[in-house]
Amino acid sequence: MSPIPDDDTAQFLALLAAAFQSGHAWHRAQLTAPTPAAGDLERLLLRPVQLKGQACVQMVWRHATKDLTQNLPPDAAVAAVAERLGRDFRAAALWTPEAHWQLDVKKKRALLSRHAVAPAATAAVPAGHNREKPRWLDANDPAWQALGLMQRAQGAPVPVPAMARKWRQINHFVEIFDAALRQADLPMGQPVRVADFGCGRGYLTFAVHAHLRRLGRPADVVGVELREALVAETEALARQLGLDGLHFAQGDVGHQSVRPLDVMIALHACDTATDHALHHGLRAGAAVILTAPCCHKQLRGQLQPPGVLQPLFKHGVHLGQEAEMLTDGLRALWLEAQGYDTQVFEFVSLEHTQKNKMILATRRPVRVPAREQQAREQAQALKAFWGVREQALEALLGP
Repeated sequence: MSPIPDDDTAQFLALLAAAFQSGHAWHRAQLTAPTPAAGDLERLLLRPVQLKGQACVQMVWRHATKDLTQNLPPDAAVAAVAERLGRDFRAAALWTPEAHWQLDVKKKRALLSRHAVAPAATAAVPAGHNREKPRWLDANDPAWQALGLMQRAQGAPVPVPAMARKWRQINHFVEIFDAALRQADLPMGQPVRVADFGCGRGYLTFAVHAHLRRLGRPADVVGVELREALVAETEALARQLGLDGLHFAQGDVGHQSVRPLDVMIALHACDTATDHALHHGLRAGAAVILTAPCCHKQLRGQLQPPGVLQPLFKHGVHLGQEAEMLTDGLRALWLEAQGYDTQVFEFVSLEHTQKNKMILATRRPVRVPAREQQAREQAQALKAFWGVREQALEALLGP
């Protein structure tokens, strides 16, 4: 049986019920901060949908290894939230056009708070299943023309033909960044501290800063690049455009001093440079870590395929693919052992390579020692199976 709600919890459930019944007066809702009673259930995501002309609530039950989706009538959706709130989750949020409501369930009582909504977040969200893909970046932002990504055609901004693919990729990255930022649930009103290592010409650095501004979030974004000329160019452009909270500095992740971060980005860090970037993000206490590894070399020479698999891996292409998969799999496990949820997925790189992977790690709101120990044991078992003697991130983390 669910506990009797206190005043703030009851008020939050009443807000949910009113929003759900309206069918259109809310954007999304979520339950976060899972308790041990939730098991492998990590988050409950809710959004409005219209089914056969009726207002419904789509509920996505996000587990560690799968997502389960169901569409419920408003009353049933409120009842499902009420049952889980306090027992399985310690936090809940509701976004409406007027406000962002946040409920934090403490030991003795719950606390409901109301926050202002950024203008960009109040745009209507289509309720059907086939929603138009959102435009993550404002094409009219003068930064894109200054960076050579956009041009004017008949008075409207359009991508420079040679940069059209890169423009789509940058928008796709911002989409991933936005989802990770929302999952991290960083405190509102405080600057979001971001470091983008190996930022090159700063496309992603400018994009992350622009997206934070669009969300109404104060930003402290730094692009770090080894090439002095690029640093001078991007820093001058940021100052020319008057972009407070955006700066560029010379350096690399292996020699950069560690300062507290909310988000650490390192795309295309070659071989073990990715491990150094991940380690930097961990030491900086980043809530979100985004890396796109490449040039997996360290493990390839160590692999010793057991018995029956040896004929399969006598072909170099297979051995290389396995080394890549094992390297990123171990990295994900070591991140999980440090209290993060991880995803490894394909992401088309900004260098126009055919395929690339991205490792996304978001820090869990509550550490779960049993899951962290399981990740360590799984990593050691994989190393033993393949005969791996050393992996860089594990070595950097130490005992």
